[in-house]
Amino acid sequence: MKSARPLPVLLLFLLATSALAGPREIPKGSELRASLFDIARSSVEREAGQPVKFAGSLKQLGDWAFFSGTIVNGSGNPIRVGEARSSDTALLWKIVDSEWQLIAYAVGITDVAYA
Repeated sequence: MKSARPLPVLLLFLLATSALAGPREIPKGSELRASLFDIARSSVEREAGQPVKFAGSLKQLGDWAFFSGTIVNGSGNPIRVGEARSSDTALLWKIVDSEWQLIAYAVGITDVAYA
């Protein structure tokens, strides 16, 4: 009788448990967080009409990253844009060809932008 190989079972277990763990917050001050915001900055600043900083939650799950928060100025005050005069912002990145790319973004939203 041939015994089962433990490595494939272990790999499946690790993949399943990491997926169940859900998204992880990308720490403030990390290189990845700075890099992702740099990728999005020009698009968001074009919408805001001024330099922006990002305040909120940035999470990663595998090849995806998602930001939900607000845009603020250098003093930390909200930058309100659009007809609704909102600072709420959503950003979505994906790794494509081994590089992070901004896939979609919404600035000045007042409702769910990713439905």
